[in-house]
Amino acid sequence: MRLILARHGNTFGPEDRVVWVGARSDLPLVGKGRAQAAAIGKALLSRGMVPTRIHAGPLQRTVQTAAIAAEAMGLCAAALTIAPELREIDYGCWEGRSNAEIRAAHGDRAIDGWQQDSRFPQGFGWSPPEGEIRAQWQAFLARLVLDRDETVLVVSSNGIYRVIAQGFGIPAAAAKMDTGALSVLHLSQDRIAVACWNAAPGDLPHS
Repeated sequence: MRLILARHGNTFGPEDRVVWVGARSDLPLVGKGRAQAAAIGKALLSRGMVPTRIHAGPLQRTVQTAAIAAEAMGLCAAALTIAPELREIDYGCWEGRSNAEIRAAHGDRAIDGWQQDSRFPQGFGWSPPEGEIRAQWQAFLARLVLDRDETVLVVSSNGIYRVIAQGFGIPAAAAKMDTGALSVLHLSQDRIAVACWNAAPGDLPHS
């Protein structure tokens, strides 16, 4: 199975105040985010990587990204399934705050640990815990039939991808996925091979 991971598109415009948005902040895509979603679909179509199934987290930004990408590939709405396991992390007391506000309130160590090395912060109310995120991901994979020769698109968030990336052999410092970026995995019952991680749609390798 070829599993394509996509991060949702932008939810902030050029004039917006940028803050941390997680499970409690259900923002829609802005214009740039919709363009990023369309670019995902166009890139997959042009490279012969059109999925047979699409699974998206339940928030607006992930559902909209998946739906716009599907439309760009000529897929019908029935190809899209909402997967609660792909819901973004709740960032606790960091939710709705800017980087500067978090640093002023809590110092640099925790935020730098996450942003630079994907170290899950403790003591700030993040939910679910890191181990539960990994367990939910494994539960999601268990619902997929990994020995089927098909392409599946997953649309979720940077937080989820950072937590599960090390299970694919991605170094913690390289685990971040940019908005509108793609990663491609080849999965079987006993092996995961990473074809690319955090690639812009235009840089996606051909199938």
